[in-house]
Amino acid sequence: VARAKSIVSYGSGAGTLWMQFMWSLLLAAGALQSTVIVATCIAARPPTGQAWEPLASDDECHLSGESTDSSCALDALQRRVVAREAPNVSSPSLAVAGAVPPGMNLGGWLVLEDWFFSGAGGRHVASQNNSGQGTCLPPLLWGMDKEPWSSEGLLTKQLQDSRGEAEVLKIFSAHRQRYISDDDFKKIVTLGIRSIRLPLPWSTFADALSPIDAEAYKPGAKIVPDPFYAEQASFVTVDRDWLAQILRQAAHHKLKVVLDLHNMPGGSSDGTYNGIWPLTPKFWTASVIAGDRGVMLEEVGHWIVEAFVRWVEELGQVELGALEGITVLNEPGHMASVDKSKGKPFTMGETQVMDWARKAADIFRRSALPGRGVKLYVNMVESAFDNFWETVPGWYSQTFSQQERHSWAVFDIHWYTAWGGDKCSGRTVPGGRYLCSQAVDEVRPMLHTCIEDDMAKFAGKVDGLKSCSEFSLSTFEDAVLACRNRDILSMYLQEQLDIFEQYRIQGFFWTWRMPYGPNFESAWSYEHIAMGQVAPQESGL
Repeated sequence: VARAKSIVSYGSGAGTLWMQFMWSLLLAAGALQSTVIVATCIAARPPTGQAWEPLASDDECHLSGESTDSSCALDALQRRVVAREAPNVSSPSLAVAGAVPPGMNLGGWLVLEDWFFSGAGGRHVASQNNSGQGTCLPPLLWGMDKEPWSSEGLLTKQLQDSRGEAEVLKIFSAHRQRYISDDDFKKIVTLGIRSIRLPLPWSTFADALSPIDAEAYKPGAKIVPDPFYAEQASFVTVDRDWLAQILRQAAHHKLKVVLDLHNMPGGSSDGTYNGIWPLTPKFWTASVIAGDRGVMLEEVGHWIVEAFVRWVEELGQVELGALEGITVLNEPGHMASVDKSKGKPFTMGETQVMDWARKAADIFRRSALPGRGVKLYVNMVESAFDNFWETVPGWYSQTFSQQERHSWAVFDIHWYTAWGGDKCSGRTVPGGRYLCSQAVDEVRPMLHTCIEDDMAKFAGKVDGLKSCSEFSLSTFEDAVLACRNRDILSMYLQEQLDIFEQYRIQGFFWTWRMPYGPNFESAWSYEHIAMGQVAPQESGL
């Protein structure tokens, strides 16, 4: 109802009355879980003298008689009306004036996470209790609010079994073609951002798994099974020619790109981005049959890294010129330490994770890429280790020479206060370090100390190039209870950027856009922030 009230504030006269009437119908239909919410796309009242325009294509409305999600679909329609009155991105809001991150993630595009597509019901960044939050995958897939999807592999397999491969490919192709467009590249450049980080699924190099099954993983395969969870998870591959075109597109806009391999077969981390969540991650402990022998999945991961590096080596001059670096695995072993403390270990230990990363780095080192100006972003995550700062920096200095650490090896971390507890998180209710209702001048020194302490430790422990390839403005992982007021978030952004610059840490904001996860946008979508649409703070639930 609150969203409906906000939407009808746009326009005037008969147009406003018409919008009020239509939104009352939409809300009523959603409440009744009607099979068809509305028969045509809604258009906002155009400025005088301009023609009416549809807000979305017939595909986006997806009114083919199937149940339409009353949160994701309604929100998508509402947002298209709001967007017509939003300030142009060429005039960034005061919230980000002079506070622009050097790098930007394009999350939710080629690697799916359920909370990006959670509609109005989305709440937790890390989904809880083995229950997913995904209710749609626009523009073609809606209506999954009764049985939300949890991860990309499980969604793909479910659709494959229920609708067939042709429909799966149609749904994923439509999403990938429209979620990020050339307009997004233009906006990013206009804001002054110069680098983008593009998460990739392991299935981008699925043909590297042909020794396991030459037919299933043949070159050109469109949908491939997870080699361990074959009956539960499938993945739509990424066309590498199309990926090369993205690099050419970035080069055209003078953007640099970091290609980030975000997950591995069987699940190399414990989170919805791993592709198989909520199933147990098996990358570190399980094996599969390849020919006449068993092969550990971690070895299969090195096959994928080899294919990734080889493909980059073969890129043309324009594509290679746009490439800033690659990450051979995002957050290896994420949550391993936490899960172990709960009696549910999914790795064989911290040494295994570091040994795997060292072997993957050797693949990069032996390639032509260091000599061609391509960097290796060595991403490590605190949640995989009992004592990260006493363990990983020493390993890093032994694995990479001083010359390598200052030329092509980049020590890469992720940093969030969303899980900062009573030390660094902020909430609308008690339980964190501060309340969202407190004055900015009261909150600033608290956040400054949190950022400064960790980044000073980072700089002191690690010699060489440094990156924080994921950070956001989220003050708490529960979006309903997190701070959303503009003053707090603007200050938080500026504090992070200032301290990153002080310690020469390259920062990449997570993420660019999240139009189908509206509860998260004010802290996680830089496009939303830059366009001045930060929501006013609400009190409590």
